[in-house]
Amino acid sequence: MLRAADIGVAFGALRAVDGIDLVVDEGEAVGMVGPNGSGKSTFLNAITGVVRAEGALSVGGRPVPLGRPPAIRRAGVARTFQTPQTFAELTCIENVLLADGERRATGLVGAWLGRPAMWRHERARWERAAAALDRVGLADRAEDEAGLLSYGQQRLLELARSLVGEPRVLLADEPSAGLNAAETGELAALLGRLHRDGVSLLVVDHKIDFIESIATRVVVLQLGRVIAEGPPAEVWQHAEVVDAYLGRARTAEA
Repeated sequence: MLRAADIGVAFGALRAVDGIDLVVDEGEAVGMVGPNGSGKSTFLNAITGVVRAEGALSVGGRPVPLGRPPAIRRAGVARTFQTPQTFAELTCIENVLLADGERRATGLVGAWLGRPAMWRHERARWERAAAALDRVGLADRAEDEAGLLSYGQQRLLELARSLVGEPRVLLADEPSAGLNAAETGELAALLGRLHRDGVSLLVVDHKIDFIESIATRVVVLQLGRVIAEGPPAEVWQHAEVVDAYLGRARTAEA
């Protein structure tokens, strides 16, 4: 479903992402882990066009140009960020509406010359936004300002914003950060339901139990490179992974 080939990102002399190859198959849930500074978020930024990158990207077998966020969105890829990107003064449903990329029959031409079509499209947009809120369990907060939500609920709102376009692939960057154990469990269950509904997942996170509850395959980064990949139980036993997380002295003792 998503194939990234030889992705590289440089900040001056620093190679934050250094030739990463990654495939997320249709209907697959992949976890990405690694120490702080290993390049996980930068890799997501690269393939979604937030930072300049080199390499090649395809979605559903079709090439998608790097560096163009609208193109990756149109290809069916959505993402969340480490910090919820919501507007506190807007209502929850208004936040989700802003993330809907459907713009047909809008503007002055739609308002004056195609008003029936405009209302049909606008009604459909509101229905999609309401459905996205319901999907993450925030239907009853649709008219509340986003600033009134708890931190955990703001993360769910950002997830609803990513789902309104009905993506084929969802990239989640540290979705459990700042959540307590109960909230993390609820988020894992929600992502599991999305996966069963056919959404392919690439989830970056530091919580190993959380990743194990979602992903059937794990990719480990270190210094911008992939150092291990495979089923979680096998990856955690990989010598380079143990070294990356615990240090060489601890590995030698083991």
